[in-house]
Formats: sequence, structure tokens, C-alpha cells
Amino acid sequence: MNETLKQNRLLREPGDNSSYPSSSNDGKSHPDHQRNVSEFRLDDHGETSGGQSSLYARSREHMSSQKAVSLPSSPHEFRSQTSEKVGTSDYMVNDEMVSTWNKILESSMFQNKPLLPYREWNIDYSELAVGTRVGIGFFGEVFRGIWNGTDVAIKVFLEQDLTAENMEDFCNEIAILSRLRHPNVILFLGACTKPPRLSMVTEYMEMGSLYYLIHISGQKKKLSWRRRIKMLRDICRGLMCIHRMKIVHRDLKSANCLVNKHLKVKICDFGLSRMMTNGPMKDSSSAGTPEWMAPELIRNEPFTEKCDIFSLGVIMWELYTLNRPWDGTPPERVVYTVANEGSQLEIPEGPLGRLIADCWAEPNERPSCEDILARLLDCEYSLC
Repeated sequence: MNETLKQNRLLREPGDNSSYPSSSNDGKSHPDHQRNVSEFRLDDHGETSGGQSSLYARSREHMSSQKAVSLPSSPHEFRSQTSEKVGTSDYMVNDEMVSTWNKILESSMFQNKPLLPYREWNIDYSELAVGTRVGIGFFGEVFRGIWNGTDVAIKVFLEQDLTAENMEDFCNEIAILSRLRHPNVILFLGACTKPPRLSMVTEYMEMGSLYYLIHISGQKKKLSWRRRIKMLRDICRGLMCIHRMKIVHRDLKSANCLVNKHLKVKICDFGLSRMMTNGPMKDSSSAGTPEWMAPELIRNEPFTEKCDIFSLGVIMWELYTLNRPWDGTPPERVVYTVANEGSQLEIPEGPLGRLIADCWAEPNERPSCEDILARLLDCEYSLC
């Protein structure tokens, strides 16, 4: 990732940098998403009302407030009608770009392994019906779309952002996510790997991000203690799988935890993730979002998977207090005070507060995901 993007990532507002955010770039929430959240209520089985059929039908409606486009069954019809709106169909193949892409695929980072484990996961862009934009990432945009009759999220990498370094990040994310299979990790469905239309396709999460649900939707008071603890356990289970596969996420936060219509939480956005080594790792790139970052990452010191445990502690704090971490404090001030003064958010009382404090201890003293999962069960008994 180039230096400008590094700085933008480090100083960006926390709600803006999810790989699958739940609001558009102008700060207005996606109207379809807003309707889902406004109807958010739990039935006797702990599920939100409304089924997939209604969501699928709504995906084909015009949503004029966002200049949304309809999603016809034919992707060819869609592109002929909306190429100007989506802005991705006029890409021209650039010889230099293709050459760079081929060099990356032949580089040592893949150790002679294919980018995608199965050929069937390579999706032709013509198979996709790309619809309403639901967010902007660091070097791409996320759209709601349809693939093989299924609602999906499509992360489209913009042509102007396809530098060699960003292509490597794209490959890194695909290589990691395509090898993860867990109920609490976003499901990878495939990727378009022919430049300039580099795209990644994942399952679509109806309720958007946990950050949106807590801080923007206006529905946070409907989250019972039992539901909040269950969400934390979802995240912890997903992180346990990630760490078991020898992966460090490095950008765990509520905006990178997506929520489906059953209120199950899944971890997403592996663009900054790294494979573990035998000892602490060092990376020259800035990683994470200041409000959720472990001090060792902010100081660019060697790190282990325990940096994710610190971030999990911040998400615990969010779900306990229902407040934004470091609300009103500029990100650059957060960076300075956490890195140089050892500042922390105010730790609440009780068993969950003690667990949060342990997650914010020195790296080698932070608990494992297994320990956290067991202690969350105790927290559920005491709080519920």
C-alpha cells in the first residue's frame, strides 16, 4: 500500500474504512439497509423479522435518494443501462497493468501455489449484476449485487488504484480469505482475477456492520445483554479460527464485523492480515484504525496475534458501553496518547470489565481466544 494510502488508513474516521461498510461515502445510510435496521426486532428464535425473499425483491427496487440502479436478471442488460452510474464497465485493458499482474502471480509470495485453490472460484465479471454502492474502501468500492441469483457483496478495485503494491494486497486478501471456512468469518464466494476488473465476491450481510448497528442505526437499545455477549462470542470464535490458521488480522474493529439478519456476527476485511511466523513479526506498513489499534502496532513494533486480542477488547468495550471508542478525540491524538502516554479507555466494573483490562495488558499477558470464550460464558451468567 503506498504511503498516501497508509496515512489515509491511519487517520481515517472509524466508520469509513470497512471493506464492507454500511453507509455510502456521503455519510447518508444506504436506504435499503436503513429499512432493514428500522424493522429490526427479534422473534422468539432470536432472528430478525423479514425473510430472504423480501430482501431479494427489494434489491431490484429503485432507491432514488442514493441514485441507486435496479438489478435486472441479466448482467449484460444491467451494464448497458448503467455503465455510467457504476463506473466500472469502461475499463480498458492496460498492457503494463496486465504485465504487473502476471509478475505478481509469478512472484515468490505464492510459493508456486495458485491464487485461488479451485478454478471454479474464478468468476467472470459478466456473471455479476453490480447494483447499489454500499461503501468505499481504501482502493476500491463495495457494491451490493447478484451472482447466480444470490445476493452478494462485490468489492471492485478501482483502475486508478491498481498499483503493484495494491495488487499484492488484493492477492494477499484473496489468498487468506479463500482458505478460511468458519461460521463467524465472512464467506468467500470467488473473485474476478482478470485486470482491470479485479473484484472479490462474498456473501451479503443484511444488517451491515456492527459499528453501524451500535453507533448509527439508532437501534442499540434493542440489543439485550444476552445478545451482546452472544455477538462477542461470535467474534471470538471467528478470531479463534483465524489464529488457528496462523493468521493475524491486524484490523479487527466493529466496522469489520458484519451482522446478518439472524444477528450472527462475522469477521471481514483481511487486506492487512499477515501469516504468522515462529516469533514476533515486523511490518513496515501502518496497520489498523487508531481507536482499535494495539499500542505495539501504533508504535510499529514487532507484533503477534495478541494485537488482535487488544482490538477485541475495544469491541467488548463498545458493546458494554454502547459508545464510540475515543469519541470526540482526533485520531492523531489517539495515536499519540496511546503510543506515548499509555492512555486507555475507562474500564468498566464487573467481570466483563476485568476481561477488557486483561485484553489491554502487555501482549504476552493477554488471554487467548479460548480463555476469552470461557470467560464470556461467565460474563453472560453474571450480566443476564
